[in-house]
Amino acid sequence: MKETKSNGLRSKELSVQQNRFKEITRNRLNAGFYAADKEGNISLASNSLAALLHYSNKNEVLGLNMAERLYETKEDRVDFLKKILQEGHVEDYKVNMVCKDGSKIILSASSTLLLDENGEPLGVEGILEEVTEDKVKEKSKERKVPDMIPIEENAAKSFNSLIRDPLTDLYSYQYFMTAMLSEIRRVERIFHPTCLMMIDIDNFSKYDQINGREKSDNLLKKFAGLLKENMPMTDIICRQAQDQFLVLLTETKRDEALAVAKSCKDAIKIALKDENITCSIGISRFIIGMTGQEFFLQANLGLYMAKESGKSEACLYG
Repeated sequence: MKETKSNGLRSKELSVQQNRFKEITRNRLNAGFYAADKEGNISLASNSLAALLHYSNKNEVLGLNMAERLYETKEDRVDFLKKILQEGHVEDYKVNMVCKDGSKIILSASSTLLLDENGEPLGVEGILEEVTEDKVKEKSKERKVPDMIPIEENAAKSFNSLIRDPLTDLYSYQYFMTAMLSEIRRVERIFHPTCLMMIDIDNFSKYDQINGREKSDNLLKKFAGLLKENMPMTDIICRQAQDQFLVLLTETKRDEALAVAKSCKDAIKIALKDENITCSIGISRFIIGMTGQEFFLQANLGLYMAKESGKSEACLYG
């Protein structure tokens, strides 16, 4: 039942994201969205960006390292990072890139620096648009119009909604999965410990039936806030389904992950005692050679063990 509900929500989220993307780009040709982690690995991309760079679809672009595969020179990438780290945002920043077939293209980057809750750089997101003669003329005209709000400013705000859950402001499931797969590739290179936590609110359906939609939404927002308060700043937290959440614990050993999970569930139980709400948590640790599916499945099995143990438990599988 949980899996069916989760897959249904993922389809709906993807549909909403596609509609938002079409809305933002309806008047913009030869442009595409992207998000990359702080190492330059692309974690989110649109099909229009893939087409711009002569790739078949966005799946070919996901996971590519921008400095190694897309920038004409690594120095160009370094210059771009210096500017965006200093200013937090760049607009119409010209970059020379290499397409899949080896051809060169000049793109205009309007990008925003992403920060974690501790104010540390998390990555970059934004729009890449082909620089054409018409584009140069258009921009020249725009600069002559006073008080004009750049399209990129609104687009950057809208783009943020593509990777965030609108109710809780946690990361979306789609973004989380791309980040998790990127982390797996990193861990396989440097052999650092990583764990995955799957969290389910106990008896949420009953709470929802008794209290209604508004109170349930408020509970979910409060629960999300408690997760942020009780997880290390470097961890990535997402809302997977209505009452289910995921946490990627980087640089964390299995015993440390279990301790974090137990501390978190206890803190939530105390904070939500008036609502009589608890949560169950399943944990898996990544082992070299595992697939992302196996990593995810073991966390799900850990959650099943926690539920079978009477709920309000944290269990490590594997």
